[in-house]
Amino acid sequence: MCLNLIWPDSTSFSDILLEILIIGCQVSEVEILCSVRNYYSLAQSIQLLKRHSRRLLLDTMATLKAPASTPSKKRAAAVNSQPFSTKKRKFMQKNEGAVSPNDRKNVHSGDAKSLKFSERKKSSSEQKPKHMCRVDGAVKNRKAKKELAEARKKKCKPNYDLAKESVRLWEKMRQRNLEHEERSSLASQTLKKMQGKLLEMAVSHVASRVLQSCIKYCKKAEREAVFDELRPQLIALARNTYACHLAQRLFDHASKEQLQQLISSLHGNVVMLLRHPSGSAVVEHAYQLANGAQKQELLSEFYSPEYRLFKGVLQKGKGRIGDVLAGESMSKRAAVLEHMAISLQPILEKGIVDHSIVHRALVEYLSICKKTMLQDVVQQLSGPLLVRMLHTKDGAKIGIVCVRHGSPKERKKIIKGMKGQVMKIAYDDNGHLVLLSILENVDDTKLVNEVIISEISKGLKDLALHKYGHRLLLHLLAPGVGRYFPGDTLKLLSSPVDLPQDCLENAGSQTDSMKNQNGSAIDEDVADDHHKVTEYDERREQEGVTKDDKKPLGGFSKKDPLIRRTQLLVDSGLAKNLTEVCVKYAGELLRSPFGKDIIYEVAMGGTDALMYQATKDVTLLQQAIADLAAVSRDSTAADQAEHVLQQYHSSRTIRRLVLNSQPSRMVPKSFSAQLWKRAIKGRCKMWAQGHSLKVVSAFRECADTNVRLEAESELMKLDLSSKM
Repeated sequence: MCLNLIWPDSTSFSDILLEILIIGCQVSEVEILCSVRNYYSLAQSIQLLKRHSRRLLLDTMATLKAPASTPSKKRAAAVNSQPFSTKKRKFMQKNEGAVSPNDRKNVHSGDAKSLKFSERKKSSSEQKPKHMCRVDGAVKNRKAKKELAEARKKKCKPNYDLAKESVRLWEKMRQRNLEHEERSSLASQTLKKMQGKLLEMAVSHVASRVLQSCIKYCKKAEREAVFDELRPQLIALARNTYACHLAQRLFDHASKEQLQQLISSLHGNVVMLLRHPSGSAVVEHAYQLANGAQKQELLSEFYSPEYRLFKGVLQKGKGRIGDVLAGESMSKRAAVLEHMAISLQPILEKGIVDHSIVHRALVEYLSICKKTMLQDVVQQLSGPLLVRMLHTKDGAKIGIVCVRHGSPKERKKIIKGMKGQVMKIAYDDNGHLVLLSILENVDDTKLVNEVIISEISKGLKDLALHKYGHRLLLHLLAPGVGRYFPGDTLKLLSSPVDLPQDCLENAGSQTDSMKNQNGSAIDEDVADDHHKVTEYDERREQEGVTKDDKKPLGGFSKKDPLIRRTQLLVDSGLAKNLTEVCVKYAGELLRSPFGKDIIYEVAMGGTDALMYQATKDVTLLQQAIADLAAVSRDSTAADQAEHVLQQYHSSRTIRRLVLNSQPSRMVPKSFSAQLWKRAIKGRCKMWAQGHSLKVVSAFRECADTNVRLEAESELMKLDLSSKM
């Protein structure tokens, strides 16, 4: 068989050779006509072909350059027209033999040379093609190698045949279109084959997955048999890289009695397993599924060796470490404290801090530790390690403690460790509390602006609409307002952990000692802002605010709260960006149960009127809200959006704005005046129903006297008391 391949000059010769390799097993002779620019690239391609395909033998023969589309006769004429000797032309026209060394030199020295490769093999019709023999030999060779590999695996792995058969059944079991009875039957067959060898199969990479599926789909009696065989080996399973997943499935499918037995099997090994990368996941899984008493049983091994060695020592009703040590001697308290430190230190050093049981143990430790021990924990956790702990409530408490009691250098490590993770932390139900503590206690506002505020500014809309993310913005706009922050959140920010008295002494002078140790590390702006603090104090004293009211929450910051808020909200540009977002998405924020508070505070200027100092766009926001209220009902019905005066959240937000807005030096025209003139005046009867009735009735009590008097004449005609 002869194959002629012709391709343009632009095609890579190596690409054509790869095509030859694909069909080489079906071609006995290959004749290639090509045009190449470089002899060396051709030689390299020939070497590549010979290296990857031993079935294809190519001999080279130099030809003259001819167009790819030229017929054979014209091509021969083109060859004859070249200035070569007659002897060489005849030699080149025969298409036989190999290229001599002199011909190679001539080909290399020419401008653009055409090469033609051919292989001529004379064989009888009865003889089998040589390349077919080689293919059969290769197949036999592959089969032999496969059989040899199988034999070696059987020799190294005693249960190789059993694992192979189990995987075959597992592939059938995993199919989605199987009936429940058929899948259960396959699981039963697999478990029957593995009976007595479950531990050996559990430590296998693939067989462990087979067992997990069998436990999920098998019958109750079979699951109990697996449980009885594997429960005594639970510690060995937990420490294995693959079997630890099977151990977790045992906890998932265990009954109440079996769960208690499994937790009892962990007794005495909890702290040891928490230091293990695989075992810690099993202990955490058990801790999540356990009830209160079982959780305390697992946690008690941190307290003292006697709780680890003996069962039932912990009395019922004494869950916290404070209750356990109540009435104990000082030596007993010191022994417990030392044992907890020894148990927790290796876990922190290895960085296994993702589990909630470790967080709970750390909180208990901090509640009885000394001041030096507290500083050691804060120093060890400061940095990216703390970010991995913020997803639990106890982890958030530890994070707040580190922020409040850490030095400026440690606070800097904590903030830098959050770089790139701020939005994820802000959306977390526990992690956002640590961000609130940073905004409240850290004096290095330049660093906070670079890491936290800059990342927050990129997603203000999503942040304002989020259940937990909007609290960051509210903390800057209206800090500590009970309307926006639940009582437990404010309590947690002020006192996350019941620390010993020696850790709380001189809390107000905490930053002074930090400054003595780190020079001027607190903030270089503190001295420059001293005159601003003095002016602020004088103004607040005139308003009747005492010095105790001006202290930051907890007293762990030296900078004045107003100065800090100004630098975080105004100087960073966050206020301007937030106002622009509120103007652009006013309708969506008003209708949101969380965004409505943001847009209200921005429209009112925030606490201490910081928004008016930052931008003049606050008046534009008030106008945008009034314009939305002035839109007719028909247009909103066409947009499939409920009118802002009739929607639940937006109507109550607009009512608050009407009641509290009044003209001032910064805002000559109040929001209530704009709303009355654009949307309500002359339409009171139309809007005096449903949720919009609250907005209309609010004009009788609005803070703007002129608007209230103007609205009374029209509202008197309506009997609003009977409709409310």
